[in-house]
Amino acid sequence: MGSRLIIAAIVLGASVASAQPAPDHLTIGIYAPSIEFGTSQARLAYLQGLAKAVEQNTGIRVEAQSYPSLAALRKDSVDLAIIDGQCVAVNPSWRLIASAEVGGGTTRPWALFSSAGDTMQALKGKKLAFMQTGCNDAGFVDNAMLESEVDAGFFGGRVGEKDLTAAVADVSSYKTAQAVFAPVDAAKGLKKVFDTGAVPNPGFVVLSSKVTGPIAEKIAAAVTGYGGSGAITGWARPSREPYQVLAARLGRIVKTAVLASPEPVRIDGKDVLIDPPTLRDAALVPVHQHFVRAPSARME
Repeated sequence: MGSRLIIAAIVLGASVASAQPAPDHLTIGIYAPSIEFGTSQARLAYLQGLAKAVEQNTGIRVEAQSYPSLAALRKDSVDLAIIDGQCVAVNPSWRLIASAEVGGGTTRPWALFSSAGDTMQALKGKKLAFMQTGCNDAGFVDNAMLESEVDAGFFGGRVGEKDLTAAVADVSSYKTAQAVFAPVDAAKGLKKVFDTGAVPNPGFVVLSSKVTGPIAEKIAAAVTGYGGSGAITGWARPSREPYQVLAARLGRIVKTAVLASPEPVRIDGKDVLIDPPTLRDAALVPVHQHFVRAPSARME
């Protein structure tokens, strides 16, 4: 009887969930400072095109909004969002339904670029520009990019910018900084000091609890099928792994020495025994006196 009640409750819950009315309005926001759209108008135009595709596939009216920060996006309680990979990495609870493709992949190789020389020592005391996301920026710079090997005081200062384009411009145009972390295809004209690893592109995430079931599936299908044009060339099926790898790199790396077991040394007994050479030399013993035993004088 108890098992029947449990089964009935599960069936009833599923039917109630499927019977939930579809929302009559959705809002898609974008906060992706690592993507070089060129202008804010181009960024919003791309998002509006994607919103139109979602609207056609779901039958739900969709509004598009661009945001200058993650805090502003969260304040408006948007339903769906394109959010930078660094922020997706530190928010594992967000439901990821697609990953942005840039240059044919869902991740991009990053490096440290400079206008002051091609060695790390040349940057000592110089200023570092970086893209400030508000998503563990210190961990991103010090640990993910510098692998916890550079002291906090190595650079003479740090300049946080609202997006990647502005951070690169600080070094290449305005000369207010001498180094910047950026994707390898985004820092033209600057010298690469060293590679820092791959960073995942923005993810398309669901932030609202009212986006469930068939609606979420239709949204995912519309996003992954959207080609569009601009800095984001397409969308791929979601994979959490690149974001999890980045999240692990944000923590401080503590390196310890590796102690290897020494090779066993076998000693031959002959190596430790000294064979005096005099024992092998033949010599005569000098004799100073000779004695002769006289024959017995006893007569029979």
